Amino acid sequence: MKLSELIAEVGDENVRFQYLASSFVKASNGRNGATVTFATDAQKAVELMHSAVSWAKPEYVGLVVWIPRNKIPKELLDGV
Repeated sequence: MKLSELIAEVGDENVRFQYLASSFVKASNGRNGATVTFATDAQKAVELMHSAVSWAKPEYVGLVVWIPRNKIPKELLDGV
C-alpha cells in the first residue's frame, strides 16, 4: 500500500503529521542501528507507553516517513 492510499483509506481529516527536525531531542549510534529521540504530544506518549505494557490500545499510532528535503514545502522548513 502506498502512503497516499493509506491516507485516502483513513481520511485526510484524520491524519496528523509532526516534523521531527523541529522536535528532535537527541540521536545516538548503536551496534544494531541508531536511536532517535524526539518530543511529542504528552497524551499520545502516555497512551503509547501503556500499550507497550498492557492490553490498552492507543488512539493514534505513529509512522515515520522520510522525504527528500527539496520536496518539503518551504513553510514547513522555515526556522529549521
